[in-house]
Amino acid sequence: MFKRTISFVIKSFVGLLCLGVLFVFIQSQQQSESTPNLFGFSALTILSNSMQPEFSEGDVIFIKQTEASDLVKDDIITFGTPEGNRVTHRITETNTQENQLSFTTKGDNNNVIDAEPVQEGQVIGKVLFHIPKLGFLSRFLSEPIGFGLVIVLPLVAYVGITVYERLSKPKSTKNEEAI
Repeated sequence: MFKRTISFVIKSFVGLLCLGVLFVFIQSQQQSESTPNLFGFSALTILSNSMQPEFSEGDVIFIKQTEASDLVKDDIITFGTPEGNRVTHRITETNTQENQLSFTTKGDNNNVIDAEPVQEGQVIGKVLFHIPKLGFLSRFLSEPIGFGLVIVLPLVAYVGITVYERLSKPKSTKNEEAI
């Protein structure tokens, strides 16, 4: 009984995790102009070295949707640009003009501040933490060969082994079970 309960819990957790990943994937495909999120949390890959040594190209950052009024100097934020890009830089200064909040930002590895201040409506979220180099794995998995090697091949192997084990299991008769 205990073994079945543990098995059910593990399978349920893996199933929910897969549904969450599928949800974020579908959302990112349908809403390419907005940042995909799950319960207000998003994962993005760093594409440049403007925030070194904090983040490097290929790192994955996890951000949480945050109200602009909750942000302070030295917070690292991700924001959208008018061109549709996403940028992750550190707040160097907060400004309020005519009840409108804006932020001066700068990449840690850049020599000058960003040319345009970030308006509160542009803020996507605040960086919570990062995982170094995970973005390279993500990029590899998004290619057909990577997806096949890491996802499809092990899945096919698992199904094949399971089918083989079930077919090769000796069938017990009712007489054997009664003894």
